[in-house]
Amino acid sequence: MITSRTEKTTRTLWAFAIFAAGCVVSPQPSPPLDEPSIDDDGFSVIETGAEDANMFVSFSAAPGTVDPPEGDVIVTNLDNDDAPSVASVNDDGSFTIALAGLPTDVIRFQVKQTLRSQPIDLAIDATAQGITVVEDSPSCFVIEPARYVPLDGAGDARSVVLRNECEDSVRIDAPRLRRGQASFTFSPTDSFTIEPGEVTFITIRVEGSDGEVEDVLFLDVIEPEVTRRAITLTVPDP
Repeated sequence: MITSRTEKTTRTLWAFAIFAAGCVVSPQPSPPLDEPSIDDDGFSVIETGAEDANMFVSFSAAPGTVDPPEGDVIVTNLDNDDAPSVASVNDDGSFTIALAGLPTDVIRFQVKQTLRSQPIDLAIDATAQGITVVEDSPSCFVIEPARYVPLDGAGDARSVVLRNECEDSVRIDAPRLRRGQASFTFSPTDSFTIEPGEVTFITIRVEGSDGEVEDVLFLDVIEPEVTRRAITLTVPDP
């Protein structure tokens, strides 16, 4: 049987239509968002002093410190209970900020964009001129997530893993919140000990939608050395 040119054209168009329809029924997922980053190399103390009898410290972060260069930086003095301060990121990834602080205070910086970066902690030295990066200590006491736990809002809960890879017991004083003005609760609430090789958990919950949108959970380590771990907790802005 001989097929006319018109019939061949019609069949080709139908085949193309069926193929095209099959190609559009499965849309590709959107690429995941990249977590912003903050580089601790570009920081410097540019001023310290007193204003209205309150001590303050000013920080400068060099161009390229925040990547991508957008959003805000949330700055928290872990050695007082003031509300966090906020600095806008400049187009070149730099920023400056002044906040209440004293020599030897530890200041936490975290970039806030669509996602948040992992926090970095900087300690002001006793001369109020230099800063050093504060690492988690002892390193054999492992916390996951180490410094930041985002929660989705009222009713959400998440567990933080505490793993003792040290040769000695790790003893933790009663956990506490830095400000206590958000709706976060946690358990356990009493002091506890983690033996070598053991794993335990702290469960964090959001009980309501009132109050502040972030806080810091402190885990004060008593043994094998006196130190402190700080975990930033957040819920979405209202």
